[in-house]
Amino acid sequence: MDVKIKRLLKDLHNTDDDLRTLSAMTLMKLDFPEQETRNEVVTNLIKATQDENVSVRFFARKALDKISMAEKMLVSSAEGATIPIIDRLDSPNFRTRLSAVMEIKNKAQKDEEGVKEEYKAKLLEMLKTEDHPFVVATLISCLKFFLEKEDASILSKFLNDVDNRVRSNTIEALEYLKAEEAIPSLFSALSDHDNRIRAVAAKALQSFGEEKVFAELKKMLDSPEEWMKGSAIYALSHIQAGEAIKMLMNAARNSSSQEAKVKAVIALANYHDTTAFSFLKGMSINGDDATKEAAQRALKLMEDTFGKEPPISTIVKEDFTEEANSENTSKNVETPKETDLASTVTRFFHRGKEEAIELSNKSAINFALNDLRKELDNHIRDAGRTVYDLYQGGELDRADLVSVGNEVLRMNYFIQKYTEQNEKQTASSESGFFAQLKSFFSPKTQEQKTNTNQIEKFTKRRDDLLLKLGQLALKKFEDKEDDFKPKVLEPQYLTCQRLSERLEREQKRLEETGVNEPQK
Repeated sequence: MDVKIKRLLKDLHNTDDDLRTLSAMTLMKLDFPEQETRNEVVTNLIKATQDENVSVRFFARKALDKISMAEKMLVSSAEGATIPIIDRLDSPNFRTRLSAVMEIKNKAQKDEEGVKEEYKAKLLEMLKTEDHPFVVATLISCLKFFLEKEDASILSKFLNDVDNRVRSNTIEALEYLKAEEAIPSLFSALSDHDNRIRAVAAKALQSFGEEKVFAELKKMLDSPEEWMKGSAIYALSHIQAGEAIKMLMNAARNSSSQEAKVKAVIALANYHDTTAFSFLKGMSINGDDATKEAAQRALKLMEDTFGKEPPISTIVKEDFTEEANSENTSKNVETPKETDLASTVTRFFHRGKEEAIELSNKSAINFALNDLRKELDNHIRDAGRTVYDLYQGGELDRADLVSVGNEVLRMNYFIQKYTEQNEKQTASSESGFFAQLKSFFSPKTQEQKTNTNQIEKFTKRRDDLLLKLGQLALKKFEDKEDDFKPKVLEPQYLTCQRLSERLEREQKRLEETGVNEPQK
């Protein structure tokens, strides 16, 4: 085995979160032509999918997916065409067994004649003895097409399996079988450490009519981790409920992540609903460049799915519908209606102050300049978040950008750590309405104060790093000699360019005012 790969596998079990993450990310980019090396890498990556750190789990899965795809091609070309499926199920090579189960699953999905009679008994027997987590997970995903609702108990025991994929596929199978007896177990899955499992559990519960799931999905949307947001949006897009539409609209308006905003906008295309339609119409006119384009795409998807006739009914409550329409359908404004509360208050304060103390022209320009600088910084920070998303997806190859991305990842880890400590303290305290009321007016413990201070400190540091990451990335994007031109960054680059030009013009106005305005 290559020395570099040995070192990466050693780093994959290091105590340092960043080192483990970088190791998994690097392994995701490599190819492993030798079977022995591939086996050892796969074994270590499977262990890494149980890592306590969400970033390590994410990249470990990505690396495994890549290796799995390569091996499917090898298996199909080497022996898939010559050995019957039923014999491949008994192969000592787990990849051969895996490819055979997947082939049966494809046949079952197509409802090919005689598939159930030929393979059902063998698959059930295999499920009792199979020990490789990848094969077990695929068996469960396959068997849902062979079982009836009353057979769901055969799969339920796998809800507590140590492997994330097995648990996730079990939840999806129980949802497919409409096994209501699994509902209590699915609620415990909402607090699983794996974001994918929380999302599929939320989706499954909603399909059984359980409304409590939305509180958990809100937590996921508020998470600093991009894949948490993505999983929540995925789950919401499959829940046909007014609350799901409201949460997606809020995410599209208020999320700190540009990618999450765009995903939430696109997700609304799944609803043939007047509220979602009106919101998308408004966003296609008043949104920023990225969300405007996403809203236009979502409206096209809605039309392709449901036809050209606009929806005529809504599942959203009336009060929220009125608010959404008033915020998003007005065409007589030049700026987006989804402006945040802070900037609205700032503008109101500035206007009131100017009227009250009759600010000079120079002071008024100064106020405008400060607002422009803040707005520009916010957009640069958004660009930093976009680049950080590329970093998380393993798509960043610039050493200086990766270095800052590592630091942002570290800040997210600390924010999550101290947030969880505070949540544990809150959870361990008395429950009930009066106990909560009492705790609200009671002073925080010293440990809670320390945790809150730490969260604030690392959040500020993360914001500074995202600003730095955005500045570096936009500078590279502008550099004609540099080929760093990710398409996802283009709308933010153009927005920042326009704001910079405005800032420059206002600065010139201020300089002219400083010369021409008489001293008081």
